[in-house]
Amino acid sequence: MANGTAKLTIDDFIKNNEVVKCIDSLKSAFPAGAKPLVVSDVVDGDNHQYVNLVQKGGGVLGIALVGYTYILEEMGIRFIRLAGTSAGAINTALMTVIGKKEDAKSTRVLDAICKLNFFDLVDGHPAARWIIRNFITHGDFSAKIKKWMTGIIATLIILLAGDFIFLGWQHSVHWLSTVTMVLFIITGIFLLMAGVLIFYILSLMKRLKNAGFGINPGDYFYDWIKKQLIDNGVKTVTDLQNKAAEDIPGLRLRVDHEDGLQGLKGDVTFITSELVTQNKIQFPAMWNLFRNDIDSLQPAGFIRASMSIPVFFESYFINDIPQGEEMKRKWLDAFGIDTPPANARFVDGGILSNFPINLFYNPKIITPRLPSFGIDLDDSRPGDSDPEPENWSLLGYFGRMFNTIRFYYDKDFLLKNKVFQKGIGTIPLAGYNWLNFFLSDQDKIDMFVRGAKAATEFLMKFDWEGYKDERKDMRKKLLREHALDPSAAENNLHNK
Repeated sequence: MANGTAKLTIDDFIKNNEVVKCIDSLKSAFPAGAKPLVVSDVVDGDNHQYVNLVQKGGGVLGIALVGYTYILEEMGIRFIRLAGTSAGAINTALMTVIGKKEDAKSTRVLDAICKLNFFDLVDGHPAARWIIRNFITHGDFSAKIKKWMTGIIATLIILLAGDFIFLGWQHSVHWLSTVTMVLFIITGIFLLMAGVLIFYILSLMKRLKNAGFGINPGDYFYDWIKKQLIDNGVKTVTDLQNKAAEDIPGLRLRVDHEDGLQGLKGDVTFITSELVTQNKIQFPAMWNLFRNDIDSLQPAGFIRASMSIPVFFESYFINDIPQGEEMKRKWLDAFGIDTPPANARFVDGGILSNFPINLFYNPKIITPRLPSFGIDLDDSRPGDSDPEPENWSLLGYFGRMFNTIRFYYDKDFLLKNKVFQKGIGTIPLAGYNWLNFFLSDQDKIDMFVRGAKAATEFLMKFDWEGYKDERKDMRKKLLREHALDPSAAENNLHNK
C-alpha cells in the first residue's frame, strides 16, 4: 500500500503514539483480574471473548476498519460470525481466512495492506487513472470539476472577446492586425483541442458501455484477493465455509444459558447486489442459485462482486447459470422467481445493504450469549447534514437521493431494533475521499489511528449487562405482541 518507493510496515501503524495510548488507556480502565473488560458471555480456553462483527463498506476507508479491529483484538476480543459489504467484505474475507478463530488477525491484515499499492487497483484506461490521481483526493471532487469547467469557459470567452475587439481595432491601429491573427490562431487551437477532448470523452463513454459501464476492469483486485485466499489455504468455496466454521478450542459460556453452545457456529457473509433479478445476494450462502457444484465458483468472486463500485469498477458476472426444474425451484423458494437468469450481473452490495447487521439477529434467542458489534464509517462533511434543501448542490442532491436508497434497509432494521445500536462504533472520517486510491502513507496511518480511537471510545462505554437486558426486554415485548395479535407479531419477527 505504499506510494512509490516508500514502504510502510506494521510498526508504522501499531506503534504510533496515539494507538499505543489507546491500548494503555483501555488496560488502565480494565485491569486484568481487578476490573476486566466484559463484552460477551462466550469465551474460549484462553479467555478470549467472542462477538459477531459486521464491517461497513467505504472504499479505501477500510483501513480505518483494521485500526478498529486491532484494538478489539488487543483487548482479547475474537469473532465467530463475520459479515461485510464492499471494503468491509475485503477485511471480512481476510479476517476469516487468516490463522485460526482464536488468533488475532489485524496485524496480518495490515501486512497484506502494506504490501499493496492501492493505485494498482485502478487498472482501467490511462484517462481513468489520470482523473483519479488528479481529482479524487482530499479535495471536493465537484469543486475541482467546477473549477476546471469555469477555467475552460472563461478562457474561451476571453479569447472570443479578444478576437472581436482586436478585429475591430486593427483598422485603426495597423500593428494590431498581427496580434489579431495570433489571437485567432490561439482561439482556433483552443477550439480544436476542445473538440478533440469532447470526441475523446464520447469515445470513452462508448468504451465504458462496452466494458459493462465500469472504467476499471477490477482484474488486479480479483487476482490480489484470490492470492490472499490461496496463501491462507482457501482455494474453494468449501474451503472458505470450513474456515469460517472451524471449531474453537475450549469454547464455553461464562454464565449458564438455556441454549448452551447450540448455534454458536462461525460463518461468513459478503453482500452484493444482483441487477438482472434486482435482488440482494448473500455469498457464499446463496451459491446454489448460480451453480449445481459449489466448488465450480471461485470464492474470490464473492468479494469482487461485493465491492463492484458502480461505474468505478466493471460489474462482476456469473455466466451460464444452469437451468432446469431444480434450479427453478431454488429461485422460486429464494425470490419467487420461476425463471432463473441465464447470466447474473453484480454490483456493490452497498447499493442495497452497506451495513448488514440484521444478519446476526436470531428472534428465537431471548437472552443473547454474545453481542453483535458493528463498525460504521462516517465520511460526511458538515455541509452534508444541512437540513435546508435550498442549500444543497446538485451533487449533494443526488448524493442524498442515493444514500436514502442504500441506507434505508439497514436503517429500518436498526430503528426497529434499537438495542443493536449499542454494539455499533462509528469512525469519523470527514475529509477523506472513499475513492482516493492514491492515498499518502500518512493518510493511511491517520485513518488507522482514527479507527483505533473509535474502538477505544466504544469499549469504554459498552455495557454488556445493559445490552443483554435490553435485548431480553425487546424479545419479551415481541412475545407480548404475539399473544395479542399473532399475525402482526409474526410478521414483525419475520421482518427482523
